[in-house]
Amino acid sequence: MIARRHVFHIGGYDPISPEQQLDRFRRSLALFQRTWGVKAAIVSGIDATPVSASWEMEASGPNWNTRTSYEMLRWDDLIREDHARGMWSRLREAFVTLADFVLTGTLFRFMYSSWKYAGFFLFPYLYLAGFAACGAGIGYGLVRLAGVTGFAAVLLTVVSTVVVTAGLLYLLGWRWPINHVFDDWIFSREFVYGKRPRMDARIDQFAERILDSIRNADVDEIVVVGHCLGAALVMDAVARALKREPELARCGPPLCILTVGATIPKFSLHSRGERIRQATQRVADEPRIRWTEYHARDDAISFYRFDPVTLKRFSRERSDGRPNVRRVQLHEMMDKASFRRHRFNFMLLHYKFLMGNSVRANYDHCLIVCGPLPFDEITAPRGGVERFGEDGALLSKARPVTTAAAIPADAAADVV
Repeated sequence: MIARRHVFHIGGYDPISPEQQLDRFRRSLALFQRTWGVKAAIVSGIDATPVSASWEMEASGPNWNTRTSYEMLRWDDLIREDHARGMWSRLREAFVTLADFVLTGTLFRFMYSSWKYAGFFLFPYLYLAGFAACGAGIGYGLVRLAGVTGFAAVLLTVVSTVVVTAGLLYLLGWRWPINHVFDDWIFSREFVYGKRPRMDARIDQFAERILDSIRNADVDEIVVVGHCLGAALVMDAVARALKREPELARCGPPLCILTVGATIPKFSLHSRGERIRQATQRVADEPRIRWTEYHARDDAISFYRFDPVTLKRFSRERSDGRPNVRRVQLHEMMDKASFRRHRFNFMLLHYKFLMGNSVRANYDHCLIVCGPLPFDEITAPRGGVERFGEDGALLSKARPVTTAAAIPADAAADVV
């Protein structure tokens, strides 16, 4: 049973602040209590630095109590700097990125590995094409109304296309996640080419924080969580820590890695992604590191059934692989009404991996990072479904599974 745990969290390309992350976790803990019959609370304020932000949480049942130090490894400041770039600079770099991913064959490798993820890459460009089509249509209408021909007609159409496209992007670029996704892909291209020295230095700091924790922590286990693009950063940071301290996984508490909604192949599939490929292989080759990755078919912004190490597709869950791979159904973690309401909210479904469940399921983020079961047990194929009673008590033997009552849709929506 785990009494003390230290969790590191490296998020994806999301400029979420420590305060926002804490608020998200507070809402998730509320669902965690209702769903599993446990008690859970955040018991400290935020201790923040430019590199990390941490707080303490406690969870308990009738026969267990676990305290978790949750540490967010930060790079939100670097993302906000990206978001501050001008519209024309963003468009220029976005089209450089498109050309690069086409010419290097990366986009086509995305199509092979996950057509949904290829769609995620293309969708901001498709929005832009739609805006341009609107502008061209308006330009054509103006040409017909004005009765102009020749060069004047072409010029009027071009001007209309540019003005309407820029106007719609200015109005809707942040309301819809167009600019955000453009910045994500621009960052990915620059990172894979080694053109983000400040990010590189930040990963060195992440590696040092993980090393310090292993050397000095008085805990039963350390869990490093990587979500989305953050999963690739976890690979890079842990590989650097292993390079500095080869006996890292043998000299302290168990080191565990949890990757969810992961997009490690977004770098590994690029012809210049050798660093992430090597880092991922280095982590996979360390037998004392416990690594489990969760895949969900409903998550369009990840690589479903695609191995992040071998870069090959597979068809079944694996318990003997590096990593262990588990399949989850996001709709089984939510009540039916809530899932129907958010079925096409791809961003929300992508972040569901980090939120509390309204239904007991084989994956529950709060149960993994706050619960009493060791990492190997809680990430087993059935998770904690058969290990907890209705009152939140930890059972010594697995109990028969009955259909759990879901939290009402309106209550779940407040947390989601």
